[in-house]
Amino acid sequence: MSRPRQLSTEEIETYRNDGVVCLRDVLSLEWVKVLTQAMDDILADYSDLKTAGVQRDGVMDIVLGRSHLRALSVLGEAAEAMGGSVLAEEQSGGREGEYILVNNAVLDYAGIRRIALESPLAALAGQLFGSSKVNFVFDQVLIKEPGALSRTAFHQDQGYFKVDGPQVASFWTSCDSVDADNGRMGYIRGSHLWAMHAPNMFVSQETGPTHGLAQLPDIEGNEDEFDVIYFDVEPGDVIVHDYRTVHGSRGNVSTDRTRRAVSLRYAGDDVTYLDRPSARGEFPVDDEVGDGDSLDSATFPVVWRDQDR
Repeated sequence: MSRPRQLSTEEIETYRNDGVVCLRDVLSLEWVKVLTQAMDDILADYSDLKTAGVQRDGVMDIVLGRSHLRALSVLGEAAEAMGGSVLAEEQSGGREGEYILVNNAVLDYAGIRRIALESPLAALAGQLFGSSKVNFVFDQVLIKEPGALSRTAFHQDQGYFKVDGPQVASFWTSCDSVDADNGRMGYIRGSHLWAMHAPNMFVSQETGPTHGLAQLPDIEGNEDEFDVIYFDVEPGDVIVHDYRTVHGSRGNVSTDRTRRAVSLRYAGDDVTYLDRPSARGEFPVDDEVGDGDSLDSATFPVVWRDQDR
């Protein structure tokens, strides 16, 4: 497998100033193949669950020690039951695909685990953070089938995560070409400097309990008022965003192109554990790690160290 390349000063400054940077061609074809095989395994499992008729029942209960595979139509129904609405692209006819989520895929899918723990991404995180070590924190697989029209509502990751400190980032990469038709990602530049806002229900602006946090403004209805940048990407490209950066994605209006992506979260020197009231139950926990503690543990392993420090 290829060694990580040295990031340019411009790439590092872009990440730190904008809260997001697209790193082109940083994963080799070999790593893309690993990711593709993992996605094939996940979709095969989802197909089995769908055939069994459980895909709309949460699919897998939240149980520590295993991954959680589900269709996000479940969250859409919950948001509507609370009086909210699902954000979706306008499209008539064609296939109605599912938006599929897997939390903690590293626990059940060897390919995702290899990319999270062994790929060049951790070393790239160290360069962006300027840290002496990097911990792996959490992963999510996000698959939008053709005709999965649900948008991913603009949100910040911070409120969902049980960690604290500025050196936390999500590394988003797809084994498919991604553009405006099949669900490209969008980010508000500079929003990593905003205050933390209430987490929403992912396919809806509905927040549920806010835990005293302000709700984000209606970004989807007023995108021209915000500095939103969208990225078209190819396999091997990786988009990195600060966990405070506001971001979302379009629905998949294509008829024949799936968008298969994973978001891998890494943390630097200054990050500690924090059991936020707003954090979701899917977030991994370690009984040996408490509020204010270093993340270093079996659950949040150190995956890179700067050998020069």
